[in-house]
Amino acid sequence: MPKVPDFGRYQMLRTLSEDEFPLNDPDRRVIMVGDIHGMYRPLTRLLTKLDYDPNSDVLVHTGDFIVKGLHHHSMATLDFMALHNVTGVRGNHDQEVLEWRGWIDWINSSNEGTEWLKRMERNWKHIHNSKKSYDLDQFLNYQRHSASGSDKRWWKLIPAGWKFLSDPYRIARDMTKEHYEYLVSLPLALYIPSAHTFVVHAGILPSDPRYPYYDRKRQPLAHVPGLSRGASPNSVCTGSKDRLGCMKRVREAQDLAILSSIPQNKHPWVLLNMRGVKRGKVFRKYKGTYWAKSWNKEMRLCAGYEEEASLEGDGDEVEDERSKRRPLPCYPSSIVYGHSAARGFSPKRWSVGLDAGCVYGRKLTAIVLGGDMGVVNENDDEWTIENGDGDDVDDESDDEDDDEADETEDEEDEEVDSNKRRSKKHKEGDTIRFGVNHQAKIATVKCP
Repeated sequence: MPKVPDFGRYQMLRTLSEDEFPLNDPDRRVIMVGDIHGMYRPLTRLLTKLDYDPNSDVLVHTGDFIVKGLHHHSMATLDFMALHNVTGVRGNHDQEVLEWRGWIDWINSSNEGTEWLKRMERNWKHIHNSKKSYDLDQFLNYQRHSASGSDKRWWKLIPAGWKFLSDPYRIARDMTKEHYEYLVSLPLALYIPSAHTFVVHAGILPSDPRYPYYDRKRQPLAHVPGLSRGASPNSVCTGSKDRLGCMKRVREAQDLAILSSIPQNKHPWVLLNMRGVKRGKVFRKYKGTYWAKSWNKEMRLCAGYEEEASLEGDGDEVEDERSKRRPLPCYPSSIVYGHSAARGFSPKRWSVGLDAGCVYGRKLTAIVLGGDMGVVNENDDEWTIENGDGDDVDDESDDEDDDEADETEDEEDEEVDSNKRRSKKHKEGDTIRFGVNHQAKIATVKCP
């Protein structure tokens, strides 16, 4: 067997140009859609409803566009995305498929490995067709523990936590080279400089939760890139012949520092799985504070570079009541994400959650930007240092994991009902604010 390859094939970031994300072109639109999970028919209905034209419109997905739905519908969705080279990010389930494909190719590099895979698949197909109540977990447990000496070798090569012959495995097995190359091309995050916006599957932290958000030594939003310590934020680009261009570059550098300077955001697992943050730690469960609440809270504290947002002290002092409202020398960035079916469609001032739970019989939701949407006056929105924290509820359920919560209706009902109360004012055709001076229209279809 050759050396164990890199199954993950991570691409951290892709930056989109104005042409790749056309917000100001009246003849082009950006359509951003939430988690599809192989629900191919709702996707086609949504795109038909929007008169989607792949020649002019830009379609963007938030990841997890395959797995959980019917197998052949996941394959059809993957085929559509690869054929049109749709812009998007990886979701945690897409990553599973990609890793399984790398593993399958590795095992198939040995003739013995190929024969073992074929035999296991034949055995499972025979058992599954003859004993409907015999589930995959029972089959895998029996095969693993009854394996002969030579077969044990192959079972040991399955990474811990991976479920052999599962839906992600079967999609990985059946997808073409073009499908695989498309998955590999998807980054963990997109950055759109012209809109100061990130797109990610699960989330991005605005600051390192282990330290105060205003800590100038550690937090990218607490200091201006390239500005010497002790200098006032309103001195940014002073003396520059192209101050506007200089300010643009500084702001983009600060945006990108959110990804490059916060340790947790450098880990693929965080961008693919994060939901809760508690006591400085990141969780896949809805544990502690929902990450998007922190995002909105800190973006609302951005006071810009022109303001006297001086941060006295070295950042090591203990946060007290006065410092909880300490402004930051930054401009707010927006983020669009998925991975949160239990919360549903969740548009906030500086974040938009697009996972509306289509695979659980709810809705597939998209926002439409550009085209005839136009812009709004930046002065109509006093975005600096607002009283709200950008969210209504602090999720503290320690019991809900992503798939377990989504698949267990009793655990989910209370969360879903509270989400409906929070979001009832947003409906089909409504517009929401997007970034500083753009707006987006909501589009939905019922599932399945």
